[in-house]
Amino acid sequence: MTRSKPIIPTPPLPPFAARAARLSIASGVLFALLLGGLHLVEPEFDPTWRFISEYALGDYGWMMSLAFATLALSLAGTGAAIFTQVRSVLGYIGLFVLGVGTIGILIAAIFETDPVTATAAGATTSGKMHVLGASLDYTPVAALLLSFSLVRHATWRRVRAALFITAAITVLATVAFLATLPSDFVFGPGVYTGLVGRFLVLSYLGWILTVGLHTLRLRKEQASISESARVAQPG
Repeated sequence: MTRSKPIIPTPPLPPFAARAARLSIASGVLFALLLGGLHLVEPEFDPTWRFISEYALGDYGWMMSLAFATLALSLAGTGAAIFTQVRSVLGYIGLFVLGVGTIGILIAAIFETDPVTATAAGATTSGKMHVLGASLDYTPVAALLLSFSLVRHATWRRVRAALFITAAITVLATVAFLATLPSDFVFGPGVYTGLVGRFLVLSYLGWILTVGLHTLRLRKEQASISESARVAQPG
């Protein structure tokens, strides 16, 4: 006779979890709006093969820096929202990876990239720092590890499918991005790394929104139960 895995009660969500979830959702949506706006105000960058980082080189470069900052804020908010829900080694590793990715994206926001057409010999210090920051972003790995950790709790199993589907999309998008990198690292028309890269960063929002919205839902349920228990107390 096989034993089913025990259902782990969901730890209480503190008030700051709801605030962090709202911050992650708002920042993530703002990131998408800023990135979409840059496609309109800087159409000179071909979205099929130019990287989103290159929008920082245009007249509205501040918008790209702000977009990266809002994405980092969204990831940080997500981590803060679910910090008390993590109770496994995989989850702690996931939070660490998410934190490193947040720092990496902040570095990318601070340091301006070099054009994708620049040679290695012509790379600037700012461009090298930007590449370093981008190389630290392993958000898809964090999303997958944290999803495995969260669904150990009873109330997070309600969104189990959404968590794993959105996390899997980010992982598949990462694989697709790596597959479209030209072997000689010479970018130009006919190379679709830029387009796949756009889909990759936007795919983060699916998982971020899933986590943020469910955190708000759980916090509301817990607050309602606490209020009902308080009212039911005699005296």
